[in-house]
Amino acid sequence: MEEKKLTVKDSSLAFFVGFLLCQLSVVVATCIGLIIAKIFKFSTNQFELFLNTGLGYFILTLFLDLTMIAIFLFFNKNKTNKIFKKITTKKVLFYILVAVASFATLYPIIICIDSLLIRLNITSNTIPYTLTTKNYFISILSLVILPAICEELLFRGIIFKGLKQHGKIFSVCITAIMFSIFHMSITQTVYPLLMGLLLSVIMFYEDNIYYCIIVHTVNNFLSLTVSYFNLKLFFNHWSYIILAIVFACLFIATLTYFIIKNHKNNEKQPLLKNDKYYIIFSIAIMLLIWLVVAFV
Repeated sequence: MEEKKLTVKDSSLAFFVGFLLCQLSVVVATCIGLIIAKIFKFSTNQFELFLNTGLGYFILTLFLDLTMIAIFLFFNKNKTNKIFKKITTKKVLFYILVAVASFATLYPIIICIDSLLIRLNITSNTIPYTLTTKNYFISILSLVILPAICEELLFRGIIFKGLKQHGKIFSVCITAIMFSIFHMSITQTVYPLLMGLLLSVIMFYEDNIYYCIIVHTVNNFLSLTVSYFNLKLFFNHWSYIILAIVFACLFIATLTYFIIKNHKNNEKQPLLKNDKYYIIFSIAIMLLIWLVVAFV
């Protein structure tokens, strides 16, 4: 069978269908859990308490992660999409440092967003259960490793690759926006957007999914560990705001530099009218669903 390249249509469908199937997988997992609970005569409250434990959340998110892998395999079938390449120790260490530096840079932004949401009486806790020594290690798998692998396969492995042929700025920005919307949370909008920009830039220059997974994993690990140890930097409220603004500007400026560096791209192709419709439609529907879930 003739191999073909990923297209904008593939990217848009992977984004739209990916969200719907991921949400459906969680619903299916919950229904299966309720049936099992009914068979073993557990109450609904007991079942809900189980889902709010580290193990329960791991089982629930496993369905979501497996769905993303299935979507990757489906869209990658018979496509010339070689994203798994040899890595070097030097670059692995470099991208670990990039992940640490990016987290340290964006940390004040997280604090500012959390503070603002608290003032608006909106919960800012992204971990749905209390971290303990026991479930911390389970959380490394369910909140650090699996999401980093599965989300990168879907977003940088399929969505970004289908958009890449249309240039750096377009592919990096659209993928980052989709990545942010996909998280479907008010508390996780700005941070995934900025991380999505970074991960997409890395994918553009390296064309190797392993480096994106490394950065994503380290970043998730640092976020989890900061929450587990309840670490706080000793700055007052205004210090965080000033740092957030300065670091956000530096972060975006750095990414912009790498995006426009050697901007001339001989492989860049014009964006077709139908391609624009695919992207606008998928993002619009996702935003509509996001608004309904968030505010209704």
